[in-house]
Amino acid sequence: MAHYFGVAKAENITDEEIGALQSIVMAVSAGKVRAKFRDARIRTKKQLKK
Repeated sequence: MAHYFGVAKAENITDEEIGALQSIVMAVSAGKVRAKFRDARIRTKKQLKK
């Protein structure tokens, strides 16, 4: 990660821009985890009905 921050600084990307990108990445990651959990919950409910 430190490498990417160094490259970002070399490209004159501001701390605010980096922070915004980190927020987006974390939101996407959280959404993926939530979707996986939802799918697992749905599969479990279907299996319990059998």
